[in-house]
Amino acid sequence: MNEDKNLSFEEASQGKQSSLLADVWNMLKKNKKFWLIPLIIALLIFGIIIMVGGTAAAPFIYTLF
Repeated sequence: MNEDKNLSFEEASQGKQSSLLADVWNMLKKNKKFWLIPLIIALLIFGIIIMVGGTAAAPFIYTLF
């Protein structure tokens, strides 16, 4: 029985790897957590603003707040 578990694990590891976005989307679909999508989008927007804040575009970002 232990060999069966190891074999299926090895077979699964040989399969096609999916991306992080695909894994997150599949998790949201499977668990029906679609209410997390706006939170994820907001976090991505804030992350982009923080990254751009360290560039020459910073004065334009400060006018947003």
